[in-house]
Amino acid sequence: MPITYQIDRSQKLITEVWTGEIKAADLAAHWKHYLADPDVLAIRRTIVDLRQAVILFKGSDLDLLVQTIVQPILAGRDWKTAIVVEKPVQFGISRQYQVFAERYSKDAIFRSIEEARNWLCGIDPAKT
Repeated sequence: MPITYQIDRSQKLITEVWTGEIKAADLAAHWKHYLADPDVLAIRRTIVDLRQAVILFKGSDLDLLVQTIVQPILAGRDWKTAIVVEKPVQFGISRQYQVFAERYSKDAIFRSIEEARNWLCGIDPAKT
């Protein structure tokens, strides 16, 4: 599976890792499985690590998946996602996701897992 996830119940945090080539069909299958997990729906706070992924879908594919899979399942619930990228294409698709998902999700894009975790957990690095 090119997209995997782990749940840290103590921190109420989900970490997704995308590896290799990711097609729209891969993301659709992942979201259907992922959003059927009651723990995922209870937490709704995710770090998505795209740094090892090769994105092979377009923004229009992503928008369609958000509208047809994610929004109906969430049914008004909110979400918060920290997306970690390394390459320009990863940043571009992440930015598009931010726009498509703004109806239900607050998102930010980072270059490191540590920055992403700090933002999600409300930690100000200047105060640590």
